[in-house]
Amino acid sequence: MKTLLYILHSGQRYGTERMALATLAQLSPYAETVLFAPTGPVQQLAAEQQTTCLSFNNKRQLASQLWRYLGRNELSICTTGVSQALIVSLLSLLRGKWPAQIHVVHGGTDETLSYGRKHWLQCLGIELVAVSAFVKSRLLAHGCKPRHITTIENFLISHQDQRAAFTHSGIGRICMMTRIDPIKQVGVAITAWEMHSALPELLICGTGWQSEELQAKSAHLPQIKWLGFVEYPSQILLGCDLYIHTCDNEPFGLAILEAMDAGVPVLVPDQGGAAALVQNGVTGFHYRAGDSADLAWQITRIAQLPASKLNQIVAAAHDQLKQRFSASARIADYAQLCGINGGGL
Repeated sequence: MKTLLYILHSGQRYGTERMALATLAQLSPYAETVLFAPTGPVQQLAAEQQTTCLSFNNKRQLASQLWRYLGRNELSICTTGVSQALIVSLLSLLRGKWPAQIHVVHGGTDETLSYGRKHWLQCLGIELVAVSAFVKSRLLAHGCKPRHITTIENFLISHQDQRAAFTHSGIGRICMMTRIDPIKQVGVAITAWEMHSALPELLICGTGWQSEELQAKSAHLPQIKWLGFVEYPSQILLGCDLYIHTCDNEPFGLAILEAMDAGVPVLVPDQGGAAALVQNGVTGFHYRAGDSADLAWQITRIAQLPASKLNQIVAAAHDQLKQRFSASARIADYAQLCGINGGGL
């Protein structure tokens, strides 16, 4: 049986880590799957889904744990960090074996770190996987060759409980699920509520180094509630009428799909990877990126839509999840790249 190793550069519980675990869970019937990750919360998630997870705290520990696997003949490796990919390449050279290696690019907060060094990996024959067309465009802008970039969008595998259908117009509660870092532009939402005090209650779920600053900025706004880290965000989504996203250079935006899956309409910037997930007025709504006034205006406009229109938006978003973000189709793409064969793929 093929062995698939997935090496993460982060041990958190954000979209990159959740997608790695989802990919391994779907491929586990067809390959021996092992996750490598820095020590962190992702280990708990791996244990919950019964995925073998080996933790490391430095490059030496990672190299030591990888060495025994690199002697296997049927081996494929996915990485998310450049340094991890280079470690795999160096150890493979020392082992005298060259396993199939792909590098999954999720993007991130720093252009140079997220995209600027990836062309080095193409020189080593490593295939790049972009999780969205936006990510691919950034890779091309930083000198990567299009011939060795495959776009495989993220997907959902677990379908959560549904918010009850809308029975009347009006938006009573809005939520965000986000890191509280400058790149996520949560301040755009805070400013919108400062400008329009009549906006509905806003629940902000997440943590980050900008939390204290933004909580102080919004302390005079009783409609804004800071919930911090929420282990099961679906419970929050079910009680909300709208989900908003503020990052206008988001590589993808997995939380947007999760909101769609919960039956909550979404409002996202008209730029970046998030914009590409939503067809404006069909599967969700757009507002002008970085424009707090337009964000507030769009919320007010959506609040005036009839329940039938909101339910239509929710239904179209569900259809999109089943078709474009189908787990089976995306997993088949990964299986092909990794050389994994199985009757169910």
